[in-house]
Order: sequence, then C-alpha cells, then structure tokens
Amino acid sequence: MVTHLLASLIVALFAAQAQTPAPQPPPVPVTKSTTPAGCLQEVRDWVSAQNAAAGITGAAISATDRALIAQAQRINQTRTAMAKQCAAQFDAKTIAEKDLASLAALDADAGLIDQAALAIDRLLPLKTMAPADRASFLVSALSIVRRAAPSTEARPWRVANLYPRLEAISDEIDANAAATFDQKTDVHRTMLGYYRSDDIDAGIIKHATWFQTAAKTMTPDQRAKNASPLLASYIDMAEAWAGQGMTEKAIALLKQGEADLGNSPSIKGAIDPEIARLELVGTAAASITAPHWLNAPAGTKELPMTGAVTLLEFSAHWCGPCRESYPGLNRLREKYGAQGFRVVIATQLYGYFGAERPLDAAAEIDRDTKYFAEHGLDVPVAIGDHARPAARNPDGIVTTHRDPNDDAYRVGGIPQIQIIDKHGVIRRLIVGYDNANEAKLAILIETLIAEK
Repeated sequence: MVTHLLASLIVALFAAQAQTPAPQPPPVPVTKSTTPAGCLQEVRDWVSAQNAAAGITGAAISATDRALIAQAQRINQTRTAMAKQCAAQFDAKTIAEKDLASLAALDADAGLIDQAALAIDRLLPLKTMAPADRASFLVSALSIVRRAAPSTEARPWRVANLYPRLEAISDEIDANAAATFDQKTDVHRTMLGYYRSDDIDAGIIKHATWFQTAAKTMTPDQRAKNASPLLASYIDMAEAWAGQGMTEKAIALLKQGEADLGNSPSIKGAIDPEIARLELVGTAAASITAPHWLNAPAGTKELPMTGAVTLLEFSAHWCGPCRESYPGLNRLREKYGAQGFRVVIATQLYGYFGAERPLDAAAEIDRDTKYFAEHGLDVPVAIGDHARPAARNPDGIVTTHRDPNDDAYRVGGIPQIQIIDKHGVIRRLIVGYDNANEAKLAILIETLIAEK
C-alpha cells in the first residue's frame, strides 16, 4: 500500500532538490586499517566526528535548513567513498570466516550490496559464532538480503524466494536466547513493514500478532519505544482481515486496539479513519465523478456504481503495488466480464509522471492514457484534478482541495479496492492488493453475479 501523503512528499522532495545545489564532497580520507572491522570503525568514527563538528544530531533536520542538509549529504557521500575504498581490499569469497560479518557491514556501508550479500550467503549456514554475535549479525543480514533482491522481480518471485529467506532469519533471531528484546522488536518491525509495503496478508498477520502478544509483557518504556509498530500491528492486521472478507472482525480488532493502546487523541486519530473506512461495507457506493475520463463516452462526468458487479480500484501511475494488481484485475475481467462484471479505476492528476515534472493536465492525461493501455486496462478511468496546496481560509482553518471520490470512499492509501454488487452496495473493501486475494475475489464475484 502507498499513501497519498507519500506522493505529496515525493513532489516536495524533488522541489527541494531542485533548489539545493548538489554538494561537492571533500577529499576522501584514506583508511589505514587492514581488516574489515577496523575499516568499519574508522569510517564510523569519522562520520561521528564530522556530524559532531557540523552540529548534526540524532534529531530530524528541518527541511528548510538547506545548509545543514547539504553538509549531511557531503558527509554521507564521503562515508560511502571511504567504505568503498577500504572494502576494495577484501574478497567476500575468500576472506576468513571470522571477518565475514564485518565485511558484510562494510560493504553495506559502501553501497556494495551484492558484495555484502555474498558475505551473508557464506555466513548464514555457519553456526560457529557466539549466540550474541550471531544475533547482531542476523539483524543486519535481514536488510542486506532484502536490498539484494532483484528489483525487477515481481511479487510472486518475492513470495516464493525472498520472504522464505527473511522468515528463516526472523525465526532464528526469535529462537536465539542471546537475542535482546530490542533486536527482536527491530526484526518484527522490519518484517511487518516489508509485508505491509508488499500487501502480503499472511506475513502482516504473523508479525502483527507477534507485536500484540509481546505487548502483554512489555515494560512501559518498551511500549513507549514501540508505540508506532504496535499501532501499525492493529491497523495492518485489520486491513489484512478485511481484505479476506472478515470486516466485522477487523473493526472489532481496531476498537480493541484503541482500548489496548490508551484511546488517546493520537491513537483515535489513526484508528478512527480506518474504522470509518471499513464501515462503508454494507452501505451504498457513491457514484464516481471526475472532470476527465478515459475509455468512457464523451462528456462523461459521473459513473453510478449500480447495474453491474464492479471492482473499483483507487490507483495511480506512481504506485508500485497498484501496478502489481493489474494482472489479477485483467484475469478477473477475462473470466467474468461477459457475465456482468466490470473494473473501474479512479485516479488523479499529480503534476508529474515518472521523471517528467512538472506536467500540465493535458500532458499527464496523455501519459495516463498510454500507461493504462500498456497494462491492458481498457476500462473506465476517472481522473480527478490535481490537489491544490493547503490554504488558510478567513476563519484561520487550513484547507486543501481533496478529490471528492477520495472523500466518499475515505481513501488513505492505494490501491484501495471496493467490490460492489449490482445494486450498488459495497460488499468488500481491500486496502492494498495481495495476489492471494484473487481466488477469494473470484468466489465473491461469482456469488454476486448469481444474486438477483
């Protein structure tokens, strides 16, 4: 799942980069160590000293502090160059086993992820490390294995090949008596994030369950430190259950989450919109309205959600999980299209397409036309206007233009999918798209087609 907020941040980031001159890195200090561990320590000591001298602390840097941002970029560029220079001394295929963990970390700092993965692959089968050292190594191995995965492979490959490796690492950390509680929470937080970004329900449920179980024995300090993943565990698990048709169970879990986590304004502010979204199931689906349409009769401004069994997906050209949903949508269309089933897409103008920015409305609509055609989606596509920046009204309230379809369906992240019966009633709501949902959706669509 990808949030609309993330799309806005991407636009802001490019704007900031355009205004900030590319920093020139200083000469790269020459490392003196002849071991991976020594190199790693030299690099990290240098970074610590530079950050201290520049006044860069662990606190977030303000987006408006361009000088400090530029300095941090220069330090990071030099850190990478130092690590790469030092890592060139070593070969992950031949280095002594005792140096593999340090070399993996050094290569990762250097951005040499393929080389780091080679060290990880050699070390994972070995059981010669002390348990505490092994736990530390496994925590770092998790992210390296994930980063080394080919970006060109689609989600089915990740499900079959990547996630079993990551789960083996996670399970070993859980079983390691020397692994600290913080190490375990870091791993489960990471895994929950991976599965949520990839919309894989089984993994979400597994790691969300771990957090909710662990919370029962957490100290107050541990609960405070893990407040964010604990909250995510309730929301993510509820969305996974709802996607499988267990909407009432999902709503009950969210309400339990509010009680478990303290029912504070911040907790309610995160959970209440999720409850409101899921409570749309069983209600009448709003018509989709938009000023621009693809694959619809000329002059179309509104499309009622009645008359056919409809899969309505909120989507966008920048949304990776959305793209991964399209083959499944097309298979469902091929199977049930002649029986009264249709797909409708709702999207918006974002002012850019890929690396092209800024784009006017006509140019982006042209890109959208080609984009959906390339994915075989010759279906009605509603394109809303570009969101306007926030503005303060005469009463002092900050407002912004939102797409009316987003408001009607309480869209927070995409893809968001609604299955709507022929009478226009929402029967299922899915946030994100798991390929495993396709078989369940097929059963639901068949049921709805057969209904009178």
